[in-house]
Amino acid sequence: MRNIHLESTHNTRDLGSLITRDGFHIKKKKLLRSGSLMKLTEKDIATLKRYHLEIVIDFRSEREFEKKADLRIEGVYYLNLPALPKKEQVNVKDQRSDSNLLELVNKDTGGFNMLMDTYKKLVISPEGIKAYQDFFRILEADFDGSLLFHCSQGKDRTGLGAFFLEYALGVSKEDCIKDYLFTNKAMKLKIEELSPVVLKESDGDYSLLPILKDVFMAKEEYLNHALKTIEEHFTSLDNYLINILRVDIDKLKEIYLE
Repeated sequence: MRNIHLESTHNTRDLGSLITRDGFHIKKKKLLRSGSLMKLTEKDIATLKRYHLEIVIDFRSEREFEKKADLRIEGVYYLNLPALPKKEQVNVKDQRSDSNLLELVNKDTGGFNMLMDTYKKLVISPEGIKAYQDFFRILEADFDGSLLFHCSQGKDRTGLGAFFLEYALGVSKEDCIKDYLFTNKAMKLKIEELSPVVLKESDGDYSLLPILKDVFMAKEEYLNHALKTIEEHFTSLDNYLINILRVDIDKLKEIYLE
């Protein structure tokens, strides 16, 4: 797993070098994960071109995809796969200093409970299932360059997608969880950036800061809740991948492992 330094976002990395239970490695410069690419700099674009970027998959809502669009790189194909039901898609986590941030950091809804509900919807809603099904169909098509998948922060929708992909490729569950939690190195910087904004917009309400952490941190409780929901509804994670998301595991391994 290799960090990719971009000036415009803190949470971009290459899944390459992750080791599977059988001792294989995920190929480098093939599978990238990130947060929003909306504010890419020229230097960022040059960095991504060195990874031979070919496809970008955006798990954000249609509204985010259109109104907060990625900065397009010539020659790259962009595809929107909304992973949440439309009524949930108003919860956009790439805002800074407007009322939307305070809507997210809300005492009534509570950041923790909101995220637990979000993870449940990601794995059982028709929208979530279709998004991840389509994600794997594209991965199985094979291509010469690299594929980058992202949402707003590269934490929840992207985090689950990365977990499913790594697990399908044979990475141990423990290492998949470590990669999911590695996002918090980037989220710590995001929380430091947003804390003054929340305090300013809320007239100094410090009780909102723990909720901010609940919203912007990757927590093992969220991931475990998604996995438990999968077991309750679909028996097991393996069954979910093979029979619900219809993942061709052998084909994925042939394409992405070495």
